[in-house]
Amino acid sequence: MHTKFLSRIVLLVLGLLFASMVQADRPPSVYLDGKNDVGVVLLHGHGGTADGNVVGPLMRMFNAEFGFHTLSLDLPQVTGMSAGPQLAAAYAPRYPEVEKRIEQGIDYLVREKHVKTVYLVGFSAGSRMMTAYLAKHPGQVFAGYVSVSTSCGGPEPMDSNDNLRRVTVPVLDIYGTGSRPDLNCAAGRKKLPETMRRYTVVQVAGAPHNFRGYETQLTPLVADWLRALNAVEK
Repeated sequence: MHTKFLSRIVLLVLGLLFASMVQADRPPSVYLDGKNDVGVVLLHGHGGTADGNVVGPLMRMFNAEFGFHTLSLDLPQVTGMSAGPQLAAAYAPRYPEVEKRIEQGIDYLVREKHVKTVYLVGFSAGSRMMTAYLAKHPGQVFAGYVSVSTSCGGPEPMDSNDNLRRVTVPVLDIYGTGSRPDLNCAAGRKKLPETMRRYTVVQVAGAPHNFRGYETQLTPLVADWLRALNAVEK
């Protein structure tokens, strides 16, 4: 009896160890638990946080209005740069690390939260990383991508404008007229709706790069796009 009891304990311990090994770890992020099998992975910009400008309001909107599981990732930061080509060049070597983090986030939602449908969201420098990921993984199936204040220029794979030309999922491209760099980047994408299927561009008058003060315009635009997209897909 004693031997059988010990054998059962050993098997139980081994089973628990195996279960812990196959669990998907959640990467550094902010997570809101959902009510269905749809998930969203968001990525903020340079100097931001996982619950900061753009991603914070969108994360809460996806969760509250649609019941989606939302996972807003922490973007590893670089120092000494603020914007432009130098910032893009500084982030380029970090792409493999961020790529792994995006994959971990998706894996966490799929394996631990049983998500079957995934949307991606990128803001500012986060758009560089998310568009690079989409361009480099054309075989992965995503329901759509939301790009806010899309950054352009810089070395491969940090040029969002170039990346977006190779993206095959539905895209919502939102930018504000209050940011000259965003206007310049948007000008380089003006023909994409003509050459790509399911590519939607929305311009928000007066909105700055971080959309601070314009959150009440931003979140309904994304919600309306999502409803329209789902209506077409059905």
